[in-house]
Amino acid sequence: MTQYFSLHQGRWQLAVEGDNYQAARHIAAQCQHFIADDEDEQVDDQLRSCVNCARRRWLVGAIECTALSVRPV
Repeated sequence: MTQYFSLHQGRWQLAVEGDNYQAARHIAAQCQHFIADDEDEQVDDQLRSCVNCARRRWLVGAIECTALSVRPV
């Protein structure tokens, strides 16, 4: 799964461009760590998306996957 993310200063980041969440949906569909965030925190219309995951953290131009950040690669 880390092939979709890049490691920057110890954080696994997925680049997000605007509201194009195709990659985030594809990745989340395969992710064993996905946990849906509270409904009021979700931004994608499709539930299973990295941008709707409780383990994501928003960064400028990217999201961090905290599930990957705490696991050795």
